[in-house]
Amino acid sequence: MTSTAPRAARSVPLLRAVVGTWPRRIALGVVLGLVVGTTAAGGFAQHVAADAGPTRAAAGEPVPTGPFDLTVRSWSVTDTVQVSSLEDSGADAWLVVVVGALDTDREPRRLDRTAVTLPDELPGGLALAGDAEPDRPDPTLLVRDASVYPVLQPGLPEDVALLWPVTVPEGGATSAAPAEPLTVTLPMFRYRDMTVGGGRRWAETGAVVLVDAPPGDVPPEIVDPPEDEEAW
Repeated sequence: MTSTAPRAARSVPLLRAVVGTWPRRIALGVVLGLVVGTTAAGGFAQHVAADAGPTRAAAGEPVPTGPFDLTVRSWSVTDTVQVSSLEDSGADAWLVVVVGALDTDREPRRLDRTAVTLPDELPGGLALAGDAEPDRPDPTLLVRDASVYPVLQPGLPEDVALLWPVTVPEGGATSAAPAEPLTVTLPMFRYRDMTVGGGRRWAETGAVVLVDAPPGDVPPEIVDPPEDEEAW
């Protein structure tokens, strides 16, 4: 009577044939290593498509950017803030973005001037004036006392107003609540060793988060007092 060997027993000769020589053992080890490494790195997991676009966050939601947690609050257009600087810039008004900023670093630091970037096309026919750049607000103001280029303390949340000089289309208002949201970009940072110059610093990673800033009022704390102090 002929009997059939169990499947496990039948597979033994095949396994011995595969690993029976050192070259085969090395090749098998390489293949297994690649499989394990790829699995551990998430290589076989479902990936988000490369064209899915950047992450989005809602206004009022804190976004950890690295050195700060930023909360986009609102945007507005005004010519009643930093009036003398506005006249010197040749612009019609300031585009103001207000953010809540929490310094999560261990040291006091200024809000990076690259912390918020405007879109290439501004709503309502607005345009950046002079040599202003979308990722370089200038000046920045601490909302509670209107101090310029404030140094923020670790663990102490503050509201900061970021200003860009803009031109307003003919017939447009230089101080009015906008009619639509403004999509701003928050770049992400990572604390890393620098290959040039040595040391460590916060550097952009290339990742960004988009936030639709809602229209809002200019914080009254940063509005210039009237020339007639009695009226103020």
